[in-house]
Amino acid sequence: MFFGLLVLVLLIAHDALAQPTNFLIFIADDQGEGDLSIYGHPTLRTPNIDRLAREGMRFDNAFLTISSCSPSRSSILTGRYPHSTGAEDLHMPLPADQTTMARRLRRENYYNVSVGKWHLGDAEQNHWDVVVDCAGKETAAEAIKALSERPMDRPFFFWVASKDPHRPFDENAIPNPHRPADVVVPPYLPDHPLIRQDLALYYDEVTRFDTHVGEILAELGRQGVLDSTLIAYVSDNGMPFPRAKTTLYDSGIRTPMIVRLPGTVPAGSVQKGLFSVVDLAPTLLDVAGYGLDSAQGASAAAMLRNPEASGREAIYAEANWHDFEQFTRAVRTERFLLVRNYYWEKPLWNSVDSINSITWSGYLQAQRAGRLTEAQEFLFREPRPYEELYDLQVDPMSLRNLSDDPAYAAELNQLRTLMDNWRVDTKDTMPLEPRRDGWTRDGAPLPHNHPWYERYIEAGGRSSFERF
Repeated sequence: MFFGLLVLVLLIAHDALAQPTNFLIFIADDQGEGDLSIYGHPTLRTPNIDRLAREGMRFDNAFLTISSCSPSRSSILTGRYPHSTGAEDLHMPLPADQTTMARRLRRENYYNVSVGKWHLGDAEQNHWDVVVDCAGKETAAEAIKALSERPMDRPFFFWVASKDPHRPFDENAIPNPHRPADVVVPPYLPDHPLIRQDLALYYDEVTRFDTHVGEILAELGRQGVLDSTLIAYVSDNGMPFPRAKTTLYDSGIRTPMIVRLPGTVPAGSVQKGLFSVVDLAPTLLDVAGYGLDSAQGASAAAMLRNPEASGREAIYAEANWHDFEQFTRAVRTERFLLVRNYYWEKPLWNSVDSINSITWSGYLQAQRAGRLTEAQEFLFREPRPYEELYDLQVDPMSLRNLSDDPAYAAELNQLRTLMDNWRVDTKDTMPLEPRRDGWTRDGAPLPHNHPWYERYIEAGGRSSFERF
């Protein structure tokens, strides 16, 4: 009996002395889901991110809640949908009453550091020990400096938010640049020399961030904390090209996602279940023994531990003001995608950085030459359909709208019910009136192009969200 008690005491003492799990989240800025070699891209060079997947778990069906940078980041850190964070539009600051992963970890004495793109507003900075706002090319050096200067007696949470591969792209961003011939042009873009040139530059910045990932992993190894750090890799939205960023197709909201934690996450595993990043913070915290009660998402730790564990029935996403007015909602299951355009009278538009690019010049040249496919011409269709339904099993790029096909009536109604219930459950309401665009349709700034909510506050408004 004495021996048994001794073993129990020793086990308790070991647990008390065990080091808390550290956290490090890499977040790319405008990287598409398939744009890593570990996801099968034939020419992109990303050996360090590939290493994370070989030593951890690759998610093949991970989705964002929005395809717009700042609201996406707020959603990831809070585990809440953008319209529930109070920061649903581009550049909206995260309100002080929102609980983020960093704020929760502060209660456990974590040392919180953000390096790279901040984009979360002033109030959230109160929950971080260090915030270093820097460009993509400086990410690794600043992150390594912050790691070397951290207090070694406290667990840490690092948010490494590179500005790669956000526009504008740098020429010669890497020693061995990708060539236009290396590019795989997705079918929603015309195959045009200018677009190939632009995509090659985008590839270079993905590879540059991959190099920074490798340098930061090496520093964790030098400090002896690599294997006690839960590492996750995600993007904030799709690539900054037409019909990707700001849209609710897979090209906009499907994200690469990799998680590594030896002893918990099986090495070299692939998780194929549906996963929403609204569940990411609750999941990572749960693995380390913490909760996030304010989250609308829930822990999916079982998916991390077991690649055969099932995922969500459906994921939900939204599009709101991002340079141009939007109010669009989507629900996606493993097979089907329903997109509902509440402002259907407007054409599908894109972020202004996508149209102030050589890609857009190539797109317009292809249009004038009559070389666009019907799916590529959709960007100019006015009005849009109110609803778009896609069978992803036969149409993975969502190029053929089936909403009027009677053969899919049952599936359409099922998705409508899921979407409507989600909107009611999360109190998703429409503005009383559309907010004004910040830019003209050819990319010129309008006089009032600062965010709509600043204009609204200046006018003495309080809340413009009152109707469903």
